[in-house]
Amino acid sequence: MADGRYAINCSIALADVPVTDRAVQARRLGYEAVEFWWPFQSQAPDRDAVAEFVESVKRAEVETVLLNFPGGGPSVADRGLMCVPGRQEDFVGSARTALEIGRQLGVRRFNPMVGNAAHSWAPDTEAFETAVTNLLAIDSMLGELDAVVVLEPLSGFPDAALKTHDDAHQLVIAARAAGARNVSMLFDFYHAAVNEDPVLDSWAVDIGLIGHVQVADAPGRGWPGTGNLPLNAWLQRLHDSGYDGRVGFECGGDPLALDTAIRYLGETG
Repeated sequence: MADGRYAINCSIALADVPVTDRAVQARRLGYEAVEFWWPFQSQAPDRDAVAEFVESVKRAEVETVLLNFPGGGPSVADRGLMCVPGRQEDFVGSARTALEIGRQLGVRRFNPMVGNAAHSWAPDTEAFETAVTNLLAIDSMLGELDAVVVLEPLSGFPDAALKTHDDAHQLVIAARAAGARNVSMLFDFYHAAVNEDPVLDSWAVDIGLIGHVQVADAPGRGWPGTGNLPLNAWLQRLHDSGYDGRVGFECGGDPLALDTAIRYLGETG
């Protein structure tokens, strides 16, 4: 992989840096591409806060490759609204907010977080059907930006709707069958490893459905080389399977300069 394919997730890697300084700091570390979780305290930030954030990213002259939607607030543990019955209007509103910021920054990948499904998660459940409905509701807005949402299985949240690669795959397939064109998957090696997802052994991956990839080492969610995951081997396998998109470093701990991170991984592809 070329060095430019890597992005740094500013929200976790640069958590100790003020939000409006993070993109500039990422650039100083050698990164030309950045990711952000929702970068505001408010679910609906005012115009001045948005303008200040957007200007800070533009000033850094970096590409924003991924932006999360607002998490939905304490009522849903800030895990997202997509699968929450009765909150469809709120979900679409949060999508409009995130997509407008993304439009100003040229973002093409958005992580909406699917949300919690405390009781069950399967194609015939209300939570699953709500998620499909919501993906259809925002599909045209995504299309106008030539963008996609990437659906991510999570670890560390017992009620998360998506915990496995197969969970995300089922939802993407169902949404596409219903008519949503702009939906894909986020393949996060850290979450997959912590969840002991069988996909890492079977490698039953439909590369055409992978819209983004993130990595961190485990245990600890640190930088490559701080744990015991074979990240380089997995990235090589992904490359050999045909993936040629971005890879985001969604890592905690002291942020690494790009050349240091690459040395830990070794050249891939």
